[in-house]
Amino acid sequence: MSAAREAAASGEACGSELQDSPIRVFLVADVCVYRELLVDALATDESLEVVGSTPGDIASMAIGLAEPAIVLLDTSSGSAPARVQALSAAVPAAKIVALGIHDDEDTLLELVEAGVAGYVTAEQPLEELVETVASAANGELRCSPRVSAVLARRVAVLRAELPRDRGERRLTPRQLEIATLISEGLSNKQIARRLSIEQATVKNHVHNILSKLGVSHRDDVTTFVRAQSLTALD
Repeated sequence: MSAAREAAASGEACGSELQDSPIRVFLVADVCVYRELLVDALATDESLEVVGSTPGDIASMAIGLAEPAIVLLDTSSGSAPARVQALSAAVPAAKIVALGIHDDEDTLLELVEAGVAGYVTAEQPLEELVETVASAANGELRCSPRVSAVLARRVAVLRAELPRDRGERRLTPRQLEIATLISEGLSNKQIARRLSIEQATVKNHVHNILSKLGVSHRDDVTTFVRAQSLTALD
């Protein structure tokens, strides 16, 4: 049994399923000897089908013709994040697994943010490369607990950097409807008649709208609605 199939059978990668057919793999590496040796090694695993290999300078065109599921990208030369972004843009249907990376937080974060679906460090054996390919094909990012913690911290930092009012200022469809009627100069009683709802319900909606927008007057609601309208026209 292949390494990838053993991983799927044992449940090492959460949610993995046994591949019905070999995973189509394309290798991008600038060093010819390294490229040929790795292609030969991958070809021995029945869960994979190597559909091509090429140096990086002609990779985009060759990958597009081969239509692989996974692109293995050697990151030992050039700017790895930039190469990942370029390949992702050129062949968006393929998932990229980075090879030979340095096991440090900055490198890992840069590659994940660039869009890799998996990675293998320079110290990992072929068996773990095959398992990583299988995980990436199933939409999973295979990583150690330490790296999972690093990624979780990064997500927390990015969330903290978001504007505080981003979610608070987003009105519900009903609130936006009432805000629009407010901007037309309608009173709570008139809005209640227009929407066939209780006046007390309108009052509650108006209170919530003012709270979300961080304002205290109906005129400010009108200003908000007009600003939204202008933004939509841009």
